[in-house]
Amino acid sequence: MAVSSLPTLMPSASFFQAVFYRIRLGFIKLLTDTIMKILSLRGIGDPSIQPTFTKSYPCQPTLTHRIFVPKAWKSGDPALPLYIDLHGGGYALFRPQIDDKFCTWLANEHNILVISVQYLLAPAHKFPKPIYGVLNVITAILEDESLPAFDKSKVCIGGFSAGANLALTVPQLPELRGKVGGIIAFYPPTNFVTPVEETLASRPAHAGPDVLARLADLFKWGYISTGQDLADPLLSPVFANREDLPPKVCIIGCEFDMLCKNAEILANKLAGSGTGKRIGTDAAWEQNGIRWEMMIGRYHAFDTPLVEPRGAERRAKLDQRRKAMWSNADRVIWTPIQMDVLFL
Repeated sequence: MAVSSLPTLMPSASFFQAVFYRIRLGFIKLLTDTIMKILSLRGIGDPSIQPTFTKSYPCQPTLTHRIFVPKAWKSGDPALPLYIDLHGGGYALFRPQIDDKFCTWLANEHNILVISVQYLLAPAHKFPKPIYGVLNVITAILEDESLPAFDKSKVCIGGFSAGANLALTVPQLPELRGKVGGIIAFYPPTNFVTPVEETLASRPAHAGPDVLARLADLFKWGYISTGQDLADPLLSPVFANREDLPPKVCIIGCEFDMLCKNAEILANKLAGSGTGKRIGTDAAWEQNGIRWEMMIGRYHAFDTPLVEPRGAERRAKLDQRRKAMWSNADRVIWTPIQMDVLFL
């Protein structure tokens, strides 16, 4: 699955296909919005994973961002590292609340100021509008002196799935150069040039059905306009130059995910810039500021709270694995590499 050097334009959908996509995506959005509203009702959501407060900015006044301040933090403490989170959902679904568990854990476990950003969703807002919307919000955050004190030399952007793609693309913009020290991308889409059939074929032969198989083209239609160059690095970060990304980049893929192979290709490409020696295994390695980890035996978005398994023991094992994944990524960005921890 080579990285093509030829630009590929987004094809147009037929009239009937476009109508079908619009109806289907509209139904899925209605369903997921309803779920999110129910989970946000008082007494329904988990009170232990609520944000410290929420906030909007004049640049995007209709969007509300969730701020998680570490419970141990108090006024006058040293400035905190800042992590900006971008939720997943195929560029069209969900709200920042979907990441409340992760954001709460990250803030309290690692003493980090976490801001979960709401961004403009497709299909009403197609590429590149969400990217520049996120840029405006991040710029406002970095200039916001009313927030708990944070260290501007320790700013990281991360996300899940579509949010991970945004985390890999927004920092490429000139306005953020030198302002973001790291990226954490959990199971990101990295190459829209590769056809869905080819990405599916890159999965292990023993992998079961992929949750994205019937959704990938739908999300692609919702986010990308006809005629768009799919090889634009702001859309497909596998085409980005190493110098356009922050010093540290951590990419996590899931073995049975159709997006995994292209994510690994991106990690290898970025790691090839430099003279550092690769340390680790095929499934988990670090080189030249790049960290790659493949979650063996896992599918796309296995850690989302919407797919909790039945049974206390299975839930406990999943929770342990998701937190191990989160911790490994966090250590790469914020602390010196600890080989005994990262490569268990």
